[in-house]
Amino acid sequence: MRSEAETLITHHGIRRDLTLSATGHTARRMRNVRRREINKYSTAVPAVYSCTELRGMLGQITGEAVLECPYQPEQYVITELSADGDTHGWHWDDYSFALVWIIECPPLADGGFVQCVPHTTWNKADPQLHRQFIDNPIYSHELLPGDLYLMRTDTGLHRVYPIRSGRRLIINMAYASQTDLNKQISHETMDTLWAERCSPDRATRPLSGPGD
Repeated sequence: MRSEAETLITHHGIRRDLTLSATGHTARRMRNVRRREINKYSTAVPAVYSCTELRGMLGQITGEAVLECPYQPEQYVITELSADGDTHGWHWDDYSFALVWIIECPPLADGGFVQCVPHTTWNKADPQLHRQFIDNPIYSHELLPGDLYLMRTDTGLHRVYPIRSGRRLIINMAYASQTDLNKQISHETMDTLWAERCSPDRATRPLSGPGD
């Protein structure tokens, strides 16, 4: 997994510098590799993602069935934060679960740790991030290279704290719940973030500063 992630980010990573209106104009400053390239040039990542034993174990943790994400572009991606101010800003995900493999991460003092606000609801038309922070506690979690964490991402507002030095490289695997299969889900934030090239559209605006 580590070897493939390093090779893929080196040869197929695309730089993103965006803000997304559906998540309150929060920043995405990173390089990423899309599922299309991972599926074409990787063997371990697709195999692990589709492993029924892994999903069975995740189901034991969540207490419900953990299913492959029906929207293929979101199934697995690689992201790298490597410049001062790089961040995966506050957001929710369209599907219920994310399994995140920490390939590399800076020391805590240099950022790159995860923050989350559980039991929250995403209104794409009016996300009200500041209200979420006032009404709910923010939890922060230190991570180390080699860590693996499972997060409830559709009702858990979350972000990666901006880094100031070092590097954070991860593989993100998105999974669905049975409930997700019955939802009407739009994918505008994912389609913008994982576009062929980083060209602004109506969901984006220029950054006003690191970690905005």
